[in-house]
Amino acid sequence: MRRSTTFVFCSILIGVALAGACGKKSAGGAAGAAAPAHVDGTTHTDAVLDAWKSAGLEPQGFAPVTPPPYVATYCERGTVGGVDATLCEYADDASVDRGQQQIRDEWARTGVHTGVVLRGKRTVLSAVDHELRDPNGKTINQLVQTFRKL
Repeated sequence: MRRSTTFVFCSILIGVALAGACGKKSAGGAAGAAAPAHVDGTTHTDAVLDAWKSAGLEPQGFAPVTPPPYVATYCERGTVGGVDATLCEYADDASVDRGQQQIRDEWARTGVHTGVVLRGKRTVLSAVDHELRDPNGKTINQLVQTFRKL
């Protein structure tokens, strides 16, 4: 009898967990929930990723960050050669300045030693070598040089 009671209890818990997960998933796609959109008048993250690929770099795992951090309108995060990279698009120049400062402040708090924040129009690249996979800075340099050409 005890075994069947445990089975029923576990089945109920699993059912509740699945129902909760399903409810959360459908609520995220509800009408009125606006997905982040690219910013007109600046370099889009897609163009940066394409340029990096053309330069022989291999961006991986880039996906939109919701909500966008650093007062940005649109951001994507991923890695390139083991370097963590974030590309953010901003609606105005004041937001770009605030966003860059927020990035630097975050790095100061977390002890980042190898990183770069670079602005191109109203798009910002931040690249950090958290795991020391780019000891000579070659990947970060390639990211920066390609970004500057856009």
